[in-house]
Amino acid sequence: MSTETVLRRLVDQAVEAAIHEGITHSDELDAEAVIRITSALRAELAETKEPERRQRDLEYVLHTFGVDMALRLSQGIAIASDSNNDSDQATALAGILALIDISAVLSDSGVLDASLAFTLLEEIMDMVDMVRAGDIFGHIERRASFLRRGVSATGGKGVVMLRMCNGLLRRIPQSTMSEFAGRVQIFVANTFTLSERSGVNLRGDTDTMHVAKADDAIDDPLYKSFWLLQRYFADPKMLQTGDATKAFVDAATVTVDEFRRTINSRVPPISLDPTGKENLRHLTAPALFRMQLADTM
Repeated sequence: MSTETVLRRLVDQAVEAAIHEGITHSDELDAEAVIRITSALRAELAETKEPERRQRDLEYVLHTFGVDMALRLSQGIAIASDSNNDSDQATALAGILALIDISAVLSDSGVLDASLAFTLLEEIMDMVDMVRAGDIFGHIERRASFLRRGVSATGGKGVVMLRMCNGLLRRIPQSTMSEFAGRVQIFVANTFTLSERSGVNLRGDTDTMHVAKADDAIDDPLYKSFWLLQRYFADPKMLQTGDATKAFVDAATVTVDEFRRTINSRVPPISLDPTGKENLRHLTAPALFRMQLADTM
């Protein structure tokens, strides 16, 4: 019996045990339970005279197992008429979740490469549709504290994690699955510190292409002040020129004072009379302004 066949049998047994014992369904990863059900795998690695080679063999077997499960998920979607389709998909999904737990624990204990779990996830995510990717990502969120151990954005599994998340964000349809995209972004944001170099705008670049454009014909100090602030927020470098700082402080003072008054008062209803100049991106129509101000409170 070949080495890969032996390892695949042991992996199958470990995955079945993880599913049967409910390890994959727990909110927190039970690392001790995973170590117990992978004892035969670790013993197989310890007995060889070529541990590095056997480690590579096991990583390859885990890779092929993940690909097999991902294919079953994708093929199950394509063959919707199969009466066993739902059951087969559920089994494949459970196998992937168990694979994540097993690879994460073996990596954390030094048995396998530290980035293996995210490497497997990256490939699996590329093979499944976005609905299934969302299911798998939910498991990643539950295992976040364990998976984030020793993560760095400049090397190791942190780089693989970022690549996987960026790949997901490119594929997620923003118009229909914006919540999923937000979950991915929150996961990344919670993984690294605010001072992490990869997330800091070192050059001070600004987006001046989408600055809100208010109606200059409206003679309302509050309206003008509020939307003037947006220009400075979009391009803070403007504050370095001329009397911009004084204009910013004046506009901020008018706006904040109005916010304070609005918190403890009710704004009278205003009839909406569309002018045809509404900006759908920023909704800067004067007729909407007072209602927007009241709604934020």
